[in-house]
Amino acid sequence: MKMILCIGREFGSGGHEIGKLLAQQLGLAFYDQEILEKAILKNNTIDEERLRTLDEKRRGSFLYRVSYDSADPEMRGLSENDVLFMLQNRVILEAAEKGSCVFVGRCADYVLKEAGISYRSLFITAPFEDRVKRKMDLLGLDEKTTVNRVRKADKGRKAYYNYHTGGSWGNPSNYDVCVNSTRLGINGTVSAIITFITAEK
Repeated sequence: MKMILCIGREFGSGGHEIGKLLAQQLGLAFYDQEILEKAILKNNTIDEERLRTLDEKRRGSFLYRVSYDSADPEMRGLSENDVLFMLQNRVILEAAEKGSCVFVGRCADYVLKEAGISYRSLFITAPFEDRVKRKMDLLGLDEKTTVNRVRKADKGRKAYYNYHTGGSWGNPSNYDVCVNSTRLGINGTVSAIITFITAEK
């Protein structure tokens, strides 16, 4: 039976690491940054580095550019942000069709729901101060810089998700499971999610 997991995550909550461990322990394909890389390979009109700056960012006045030169009729007249979103959607759908996998971010839950593909959605959270400390340790940054980075990343992810889906990023009612990764730790969170997944079969 195919298993597809979609993970939303607050910055610094360990969502990427949790997703990767879930994929490893369950024998599933894993897609996070890979979604962006595969989308870039599908692109033939927008500069590669430009696309990287737009990943998981909503269209805004300072980022807004329109793509008129795409060979794909569906892309013409769209903002570069929307072109990247559409390219990533195609990557997500292709991966889901291939088999069981884990997606991190990039509105994968919405994309699969719109396509009528079954999935389980997870949201990984943690107290703000714990997320700041985790990122300080990982990135070697001072506290003030890290606080600003965490706030900016959360704000960006929320704006991106809400803009593209019309939903509410981080709202518990949107997910099958919401987990505080500080409470159980990374490995404990992975174990708890696996327990939930296997129990509902």
